[in-house]
Amino acid sequence: MTIYGKDRLFIYGIEKILRDLRPEKRRHSPGSESAIYVTTGMDIVEMYALFFSHPPGHYAIIISSERHFDSLTLLFPGLVKLCLAENIRPEELRQALNVMTLLSEQNRHSGYHHRTFKFTSAEQQIMRLLLRGHSVDDIARIRGVSPTTVSVQRNGMMKRTGTRSLQELCSVYAAMRSGAERPSANSAAGVKALKKAPCGA
Repeated sequence: MTIYGKDRLFIYGIEKILRDLRPEKRRHSPGSESAIYVTTGMDIVEMYALFFSHPPGHYAIIISSERHFDSLTLLFPGLVKLCLAENIRPEELRQALNVMTLLSEQNRHSGYHHRTFKFTSAEQQIMRLLLRGHSVDDIARIRGVSPTTVSVQRNGMMKRTGTRSLQELCSVYAAMRSGAERPSANSAAGVKALKKAPCGA
């Protein structure tokens, strides 16, 4: 199993459990497609950048805050995955790793192909302006439409991507554009500014 993340202590614990689990099976099946994503210690931008730069092949264990579970389901429809809370106990983690190891060894698939969200040209323009820190009223004036139209389009994008705030929506969009690289200074400033903006604005 490949492990992605930046919490070295958490990853070390997972590696230790994996070494104890069925070592003889691991020797016979080194090509397992499963992966583990540890998002503890990551902000929302880092988390989405990780998923877009290293999309799951087919089986995945995702250790994350429970508030992200719904978004992860929408982000990876059809992916065989286990979403585990960050406060999972070692024995529960051991069981989850064992189950996913068995599943990936017993079920060989052609692989899961991650489908990125599609944004229309109008939605891309809105996202670029949001990332630059523009308000809904500013965007409406620039695009020559009503603020209600912009709000409806923005809320539609949030629903489609499973995001619950403007910060998360901008993080998804920025991660899709930048992959492994963090967003530019302007994008990061826009996301920071959006933390203070009400969702219904």
